[in-house]
Amino acid sequence: MLLLTALVEDSLDQGYARAAARRDAGEPPSRSSRWVLAAGLLAVGLLLATAAVEARARSSSVAEARAALTAEIEDRESANAELERTLERQRAAVAREREESLQLTSEGARLSDALTTLEAAVGAAAVRGPGMAVRLTDAETDPTGADIDPRAGEAGEGRVTDRDMQTVVNEIWASGAEAVAINEQRLTALSAIRAAGEAILVDFRPLNPPYVVAAVGPPSMRTAFVEGFGGSYLQVLRDYGIQYAVQDSDDLVLPASAGVAVRYAVTPADVPSGASVPQPQKERTP
Repeated sequence: MLLLTALVEDSLDQGYARAAARRDAGEPPSRSSRWVLAAGLLAVGLLLATAAVEARARSSSVAEARAALTAEIEDRESANAELERTLERQRAAVAREREESLQLTSEGARLSDALTTLEAAVGAAAVRGPGMAVRLTDAETDPTGADIDPRAGEAGEGRVTDRDMQTVVNEIWASGAEAVAINEQRLTALSAIRAAGEAILVDFRPLNPPYVVAAVGPPSMRTAFVEGFGGSYLQVLRDYGIQYAVQDSDDLVLPASAGVAVRYAVTPADVPSGASVPQPQKERTP
C-alpha cells in the first residue's frame, strides 16, 4: 500500500527531478552527461555510415550482376541469330541439291512441285505474294476512363496480350490467309502463342513491340477481316489505348518456320497395298 501511495504522490524519478532542478537553476550539464551525449551521437553516426556503405556495396553488386546477365543474354542472342543464319544457308543448299536431283526425271519433277506446295502450306518454306499487315502498338499510358479491361476482367494497362494476338491471328486465318507470320516468325499448325510475364512468346521466342502480323492471301482477305469480328476486336483494343493499323501489300515475303521438323514419315512404296499406315507411338515423359 505504501508503494502505491509513493507512486501516486511522487511519480517522478529522483534522477529526473534533480536534473530538472539544475536546469531550472541555470546550472550547465555535468561533464559526464556531455560525454554520454557525445558518445551516443558518435555511435549513431557510425551506425548510419556503416549502413550507407553496406547499401552502396549491395547496390553496386546488384548492378554488376545485372550487367553481367545482360551481357550474357546479348551474347547468347547473337549466337542464336548466327546459328539461325547458318541453318537457313544449309536449308537453302539442301533445297537446291534436292531440286536438282528431282528434276532429272519427270516423276521427280512432279514430286518436286508437290513438295514445294506442301512446304509452303505447312510453313517449311518461305512464301511470297500479296496480302496485308496488321500493326499493333501498346498504349503509351493507361487509357483514361477505362477502369476494367473486358478482355481480362481486371484493370488494364494498355498492353497487347497473348490472347489479343491469338484472336487477331485466328481471325486472319478465318478470313482466308494462306500464310501468317508475327514479327517475321512464321506460324504453323504446331505454333503456340503464349505469355511469360508481360512478354508474348511465339514458339517460345519473345516478341518485341510493336507487333506486326503479316499474312499472304487473296484480295478479299482484308475486307473479310476488317468487316468481320477481327475489325470489331481491333476497335475494342483502340478503346483501351492500343493503336492499330491495317495495310495492304502487293508483295509480302514470309520466312520459313525454324521449328518445323519431320518426326514421323513413311514412303508409299514401303506400305503394302491395302495395308494401313502404322501410327507413331506417343513419347513417354519421365
